[in-house]
Amino acid sequence: MVIPMRRSALLAVPLSFATLALPTWAVAQQSQGTTTSGTTTTGSSTATTPAAPAAKPCSGAPTLSGLRLNKVVKAQQGHARFMLGLRSSCDAQVVVKLTNLKDKKVVRTITGPQDDRAGQVWFLVQAVTDQGYQLTPGAYSVSITGTGAPGRASKALKRNFKLELTPPRGRLDGYTIPNLPAIARQLKIAEGGQLVTAVAPKGNLVTAGLRRGDVITKINNLDVTTPGQWTAALKTLPADLPVPVEYRRGAEVRTGTVQVPPDWNPAPDYAKTFKVLVKRNPTGLGYLLASARNRIDAAKPNEAQAQFDRWPKALQSTAIGQMLRGEILLAKNNLKGALAAYEAATKKDPGLAPALLGQGLVLSRLDRTADAVPVFQAAVTADPGNAIAQAFLAYALIATKQYDGAIAAATEAARLDPNYEDGHIALGLSLIATGQKPKGVAELKKGLLQMSDQKRADQLIAENLEPNAG
Repeated sequence: MVIPMRRSALLAVPLSFATLALPTWAVAQQSQGTTTSGTTTTGSSTATTPAAPAAKPCSGAPTLSGLRLNKVVKAQQGHARFMLGLRSSCDAQVVVKLTNLKDKKVVRTITGPQDDRAGQVWFLVQAVTDQGYQLTPGAYSVSITGTGAPGRASKALKRNFKLELTPPRGRLDGYTIPNLPAIARQLKIAEGGQLVTAVAPKGNLVTAGLRRGDVITKINNLDVTTPGQWTAALKTLPADLPVPVEYRRGAEVRTGTVQVPPDWNPAPDYAKTFKVLVKRNPTGLGYLLASARNRIDAAKPNEAQAQFDRWPKALQSTAIGQMLRGEILLAKNNLKGALAAYEAATKKDPGLAPALLGQGLVLSRLDRTADAVPVFQAAVTADPGNAIAQAFLAYALIATKQYDGAIAAATEAARLDPNYEDGHIALGLSLIATGQKPKGVAELKKGLLQMSDQKRADQLIAENLEPNAG
């Protein structure tokens, strides 16, 4: 079966704190299934960047050696990727070709930078064809050549490997938001958990017994009372296998079994559903927030802004209203406006974790990393189970050279969500900064193997892996 790789619905995430662009709704957005790669954030990849190696032009054909590639590559179906490394005797352009040994056809060609520096060269290989379809399980051959400045090509490095795919990750067919205290008070229900605001007609959640207005508190036997727990738990959801779900309907606790499809299936379009819901209940804070976030998810912040402008003034001025305003302005890249909105939100509700995370991210993008540190610390206090907040605290501490604290925060991020790449990357950068290169390189590789953002992966490899992996 050929499986198309879904593109992340998150905004393209830049490569350093200076250009960081992760909206805080990404903390909750995992619930919609519109993001399946596990790549939700980008940290600073520059804190431990060594000096670029000196140029070593080729006088003839380069010599390639030391190919590093596992004989058996095991990867998750729908998210398959692997690392390969080699050494080049001089600056060269390296070309990697993957051939399916079953039909002898070249399925993927990867061309490196024109003047990749001599020494250790690494590639993160997305296990897809040149057309973007996932490679099927089976035997493959990798052939690598390098071309030097005179245009002379090296002898090819060759190795066979076997690709084995583990079961795919599942995706819920419902739209949820964190059941924040203000939303719970308005609904007169207990706070915590994930409020189901929309479900696909005759979908998996409906089959499991859930309805709009229910609050999910456990899934796959994991507590999901906080946004961070929810994000981590969804990455453990298996596709096409029944898993238990616990939820509240009012004060009543119910249980069910949900079986979800693989996460490469397209997410339902909830726009029409939210339009009806908001019209029926124009003061329902949970549905208003979900509807606007759905538009941000669709990369249509102007539509989210138009919805927010129709909110009752009293709701616009609430902490959640100002938090949403910050999310919209961040999606529009209006950093100063977003910061003002987030600050207004956290002033009204100092424990509003998503707003604190957003405030820290914007401060980082404005090159105010030292100011971001206490804000990220407050976000961690508000939601201790949030691996995203822990990882970004670690990045901020790296940038301010507080390495012991960075190691602690990154270690906690990796523990909370082993499937979150930035926990491992932040830990790797922290360890390298303190001279613990072997451990740091190992953590960097773990993070890279979970990363779908190829541009960011290439920069992390060039700036941090290649100079330290030796």
